[in-house]
Amino acid sequence: MDISKEIDSQPLERAFSFSNEKDRALYGLKGILAGVVVDQRLNEMELLFLDSWLQSQEHLSEDENVLAILTQVGEILEDGKISPDELQQMQASINQIITDKNSETLESVGHIEELIGFLTGTASDGVLNDQEITGISSWLESNESVREIWPASVIVQRLAVILEDGIITDEEREDLLATVRQVTGTDTDESGLSYEASTEVWEDSVDSLKLAGSIFCLTGDFVSGDRESVDTMLCCLGAETNSSVNKSVDYLVIGTLASRDWLYTSHGRKIEKALLLKRAGSDIKIITERTLLKYTR
Repeated sequence: MDISKEIDSQPLERAFSFSNEKDRALYGLKGILAGVVVDQRLNEMELLFLDSWLQSQEHLSEDENVLAILTQVGEILEDGKISPDELQQMQASINQIITDKNSETLESVGHIEELIGFLTGTASDGVLNDQEITGISSWLESNESVREIWPASVIVQRLAVILEDGIITDEEREDLLATVRQVTGTDTDESGLSYEASTEVWEDSVDSLKLAGSIFCLTGDFVSGDRESVDTMLCCLGAETNSSVNKSVDYLVIGTLASRDWLYTSHGRKIEKALLLKRAGSDIKIITERTLLKYTR
């Protein structure tokens, strides 16, 4: 089922770029903040996603809440380490901002922007757990006025099936995650291969790849062949490879296939390391296997 739609006669990816109006961005921000803490646990990748998103929203640079969050995130990331206590403190700050904003009255368009932000936040680490799915259902119940409006209507239909028997299976989680990915702009490719949301959400936009003389680091499992064959292909094209992420690496390439617990493996840690390097000023680019194949085949 194709659920690609438009908002206000604009393609979804542009309508949700938050470049249209400050108010839309703030509605989206409220949703993202609620989404990343809906399961009562802010993790490292959700924090890094929040940092990346906030830094991309230049027109919100003067907003008091945005500045406060960015300052706190910056202090947490300053030493290149993220402790459990720091995550708890950040979660408490986010909860306070959400509480303050809950008194605001939003029109339907604001609710839709908030919903898309909320879905983006819940799926920002590439996994939808039971608490996050329940949180999505609760959000929709609390915002009944938009339940019949796309994309809320699509999520409502999916949740009705998933929650009917009171048991959420892995297949149902994956189906809902795929739906959320379509709603928030991350989809499958033309061949129908399902690309892990946890990888695509971090991908940098590149117009070309500099292969000769560049250093690549590979992580995850690849559908185009085992990692050794991808490594060999890059070397044949004049590139070098490195087994770990460091300042000398130009590209981190993320394989398409990743297990549901990717966040707690070297796969997730390499992404985290690359994001921390980027924040410190490194030019490292994060790309997916699909992008690598696009420029090498």
